[in-house]
Amino acid sequence: MSNTQGQVLSMGSLRGTKREYETVTILRPASNKTDILDLVGKVQGIFKDFDATLVQIENWGSRTLAYPIKRSNTGIYLYWRYLGGSDVVREVERNLEIIDMVLRYTTVKVDEDVDPNARPSEVTEDLLNAAAEPPPEPVEEVDTRSDEDYEDDDSDESED
Repeated sequence: MSNTQGQVLSMGSLRGTKREYETVTILRPASNKTDILDLVGKVQGIFKDFDATLVQIENWGSRTLAYPIKRSNTGIYLYWRYLGGSDVVREVERNLEIIDMVLRYTTVKVDEDVDPNARPSEVTEDLLNAAAEPPPEPVEEVDTRSDEDYEDDDSDESED
C-alpha cells in the first residue's frame, strides 16, 4: 500500500497538486507570545508530517467579538494560508479543537490543483515572531456626537 498522507485523493484532481486553504482562528485574549508560538510550532509540525506548506501567517490583532464565546468578549485573530490535502485540514482542526486557548476556528478551501512549487512560502522567522506578538487591547469607540445631532430636523420637509 502506498503512502498517501498529505496528498489530494480526489478523482478529479491533477497528480502532484495540492489544495490551498485558509484557516482563521480566534484565540483567548489572555494568550501571550509563548502560547502563540507553541500553537504555531504544533501546527507547523502537522504541516511537516503531512507534507503541507505554510504559505502565510498573520496576526490580525485583538478584536471585540459580536457575541461572547466561552465567556470572552474579545479575541486574537490568527490567519493561516497553506497548501496540502484534505487530511491536513482534518488534522489541524482536530488539534485546534482540543487546544484550550482556541475559542473558534474556520477553514475555507481557496483553490484546487495548485502546483506547490508555484506558491513559495512567505514565512520567515521574523514573520513567525511578529505573528506571535500579542496585540494591543481593542479601543472602545466613543460617540462624539452631541444631542443635537440626534434630534429630527423637520426643516427638510417642504410645506404645501
